[in-house]
Amino acid sequence: MNTTHLQQCRNWLAWTLPVTAFFVLTFSLAAQETDETPATPAAAKTGPAAVPPPKIPVPQPPATFRHPGILNNLEELKKIRAKIEAGEEPWKSAFEQMKASNYSKLDRKPNPVEISKSGIMGKGGDSGGAKSESIDAKTAYTMALMWVLTDDVRYAKKAVEILNAWTILKGHAGGNWYLQASWTGSVFASAAEIIRATYPDWSKEEIAAFSAMLNRAFLPELHNRLAYGNRKLSTVHALVAIGVFNNDRAAFYEGVSHWISYVPCWIYLKEDGPVPYMPDYWKNGPSNEELAKLSADLFPDPSKAWFSQEVKIIGEDRTMLEKGDINLLWYNPPMYVEGMCSETFRDLGHCDLGFASLIYTAEIAWHQGIDLYSIHAKRIMAFMEFQSGLRIDEKIPTEFYRIQFNNVNPTWETAYNHYHNRMGYALPKTGEFIKRALRPNLTKPFSVPSVPLYMFPEPGVRADKIMWPCTLQMAWETLTHGELGGAKTPDGVTPASAK
Repeated sequence: MNTTHLQQCRNWLAWTLPVTAFFVLTFSLAAQETDETPATPAAAKTGPAAVPPPKIPVPQPPATFRHPGILNNLEELKKIRAKIEAGEEPWKSAFEQMKASNYSKLDRKPNPVEISKSGIMGKGGDSGGAKSESIDAKTAYTMALMWVLTDDVRYAKKAVEILNAWTILKGHAGGNWYLQASWTGSVFASAAEIIRATYPDWSKEEIAAFSAMLNRAFLPELHNRLAYGNRKLSTVHALVAIGVFNNDRAAFYEGVSHWISYVPCWIYLKEDGPVPYMPDYWKNGPSNEELAKLSADLFPDPSKAWFSQEVKIIGEDRTMLEKGDINLLWYNPPMYVEGMCSETFRDLGHCDLGFASLIYTAEIAWHQGIDLYSIHAKRIMAFMEFQSGLRIDEKIPTEFYRIQFNNVNPTWETAYNHYHNRMGYALPKTGEFIKRALRPNLTKPFSVPSVPLYMFPEPGVRADKIMWPCTLQMAWETLTHGELGGAKTPDGVTPASAK
């Protein structure tokens, strides 16, 4: 190759590599921020028909909600602050990471919209308000944490500014409409819950306006939504979180009811039979009449309640759920193995997304005196060890080679804290996974310094990237739950036996 050709190659690489990197990053973000219906396999397997899961009694919602009582209570927040002030790890590094993030910048301004429009596979999300809604929700939650962990009132004021700004929201549209509502609704509620309980200058009128916005722009879109996989678990998480903030027993009960019914359909155990359970949560209530009784104090006229409102359905998973092809729903796996979930053969990143919402729902219920963790303890811990093993073990079965080992999402600390630190279960693979994949990133430089989106994994972790610890509905889990510990029962409630 002569000098001229060599220079031409260099010029071509200088132009194409940045462009290629841009499109790879753009596609990665689109895949992280969206969900889509699985493609139909070329030839779906035939075999035993899937049956619905056994019916498990649903605990009644609390007569009076505890505040703050979503992901952390006040005692836990005080403990975290004491650990930070004492310079103990992992709290010190996790706090410094949050403090240095863009979500803690006090000069940030909210960008509210009346209709938040999200695209599918990254199309239309940036221009339709979904991006600003997602950023503002996480910023409000970060500001709330910064406030209670520092006593710097500027953070409380900024959180209030953001929450008040978004009271103009009327609803969601676009391809990811209800999923966007799920992700941001749960985070907005978590931020508001901390601020209302700790900052008296957020006025009653402002709180009422924010609560009304949740009733108008979120709950009708989440109500009885026919969703599958991580999408369903995200709606459940948002229902329960908003239920706590709004003191809405109906929203809380619907979320808990669907969680109890759906978790066995998302994680497989051998005792389920040769194939997983088929979801049927939407067939078994709660009915609108039941919800009306639970929320009679908030909505004396049920026709005015969120569960009575008409919603324009842009798209949901009704067809795939009602068709009832279990192999299609589970992405046509070569086999069913204990601990795998319905999205294992989609990719492990989406398994993380679903698991985060599953665990957050249980954690919220725990803070309200209800032990969901023990109802499906065996199933959840089987998933934790199986998923973690896929990420860190040297060998995996050849049948699992087609699994996509893509993003590690910033969850796992809440689940591990409950089952290992609170309850004392040995979860060696999960503990090792957290040690290798999550904890090193508390002090690691970002791959894209100006836009902190992800970091690269340590050797021995099967993943393309480790996502930034504040993404979608997940935020700062190592800070809020890493090594947190706690009592074995939610305020003295005796756990049910693991099933």
